[in-house]
Amino acid sequence: MTIRRKITGLMTILTAVITVMLSVSIYYFTSQYIEDDFFTRIKTRAGVAGQARFEATDHNMAFYNEIREKHLQRLPEEKEYILENGGATALLDSLIPGEARPFLRNLQLKKDARLRKGDNYYFGTTYEHAGRSYIIILTAQHQQGAHLLSNLGTNLLTGFILSVGIVFLLSHILSREVMSPIRHVIDNARKISASNLHLRLQERKGKAKGEMAALTQTFNDMLDRLETSFETQNNFLSKAAHELRTPLTAISGEAELALSKPRSADEYIKALIVIARQAEQLEHHTSSLLELAQAGYNSKEPFMSELRLDELLFSVKRLVDFTDPENKVQMDFNNLPELDYQITIAGNANLLKLALANIVQNGVKYSNNQPVYVSLSSDEAHCIISVRDTGIGIPEKELKYIFDPFFRASNTNPFKGYGIGLPLAQKIIRLHRGQLRYYSREHEGTTVQLFFPFVWKPD
Repeated sequence: MTIRRKITGLMTILTAVITVMLSVSIYYFTSQYIEDDFFTRIKTRAGVAGQARFEATDHNMAFYNEIREKHLQRLPEEKEYILENGGATALLDSLIPGEARPFLRNLQLKKDARLRKGDNYYFGTTYEHAGRSYIIILTAQHQQGAHLLSNLGTNLLTGFILSVGIVFLLSHILSREVMSPIRHVIDNARKISASNLHLRLQERKGKAKGEMAALTQTFNDMLDRLETSFETQNNFLSKAAHELRTPLTAISGEAELALSKPRSADEYIKALIVIARQAEQLEHHTSSLLELAQAGYNSKEPFMSELRLDELLFSVKRLVDFTDPENKVQMDFNNLPELDYQITIAGNANLLKLALANIVQNGVKYSNNQPVYVSLSSDEAHCIISVRDTGIGIPEKELKYIFDPFFRASNTNPFKGYGIGLPLAQKIIRLHRGQLRYYSREHEGTTVQLFFPFVWKPD
């Protein structure tokens, strides 16, 4: 069932339930009011009947009769019975078979009794006169009340059918209007495939507001990521093939050249040295590609634990000292936060050490071993690591490519590198739900800032 039909159905059912409850309530309370009003009229006539019978004299009998005829409308099928208290049982048995005893019991206890059977109303009251007890019983039919209730029931049923029908039509129209932006998104989304990922969902002018605008924007953002992912994958495969083919070609060519004719031992040694260097380069490329692929593989989260970033930075410093003993990396903890939670994150120590070491070693390498400053601080929600150097920097036009695998800036040719470290670091930072911000100006240096969310925060 479509959402549109669900909306229509739910609105119709809800309206039907509310209308039925309201109609039943109106019918019930109206019926009670009509019944109570009619019994009040019967009671009044019964009282006048008793007074006319026992209190009237020759002088005022005409007065009582005039009141009854002019001011108290005679009820349909009205009948009066005035009996002594002990002689009412037989009459009541004939009038209301099976109900006589409860009726008399109410008369004795409450002095009044009332009973309704269908359209027939029965009212009884006791009357004391001259030391003797009498029972006045008055019966009548409320034909007008039955007619009113019949008309009310018909009107309520008609109103129920009309209201449900109107709500059904309005719900159908409104649900179509509400679902129209979603239908627009669906129709446009169906046109997008792997072959035309450049297409985007267009917002409907004047209609895509609030949640629909957010949905469209979210979908377009996802398409941006997909398109970038496809382009990155294609670019990665082409560059990876080139980077792997180059040393393989060199190894193959050098081996064929060495085997093309007999050579001296020195010539074979030179050839083997070239092959060994190319094999080393090939191994480095392969290891880097594997690390890059593993860092981007998220089907299974790596082991995470609570880490203190100050301790992690010291381990990175020891690693850099081991690989480049002459480095001038300076640790700056002047702005170190006082509270532990401000320097504690959830992370994988090995992956983070790899990412930070790549960033710090880049600073050392591209600054010609000038000082590299590493600092640790925090803001309201993040631990912040900053790595700043005064090296060659990156040309502004090339900054957008720095996270592409194998990309190397045009001014880095004198330095050995493969263009793997920074993309690998970015993937690792993202894996830890962090952000990597890169600021660089040519000939002035580079600043890399890493933002990590707190693993916990006190209340």
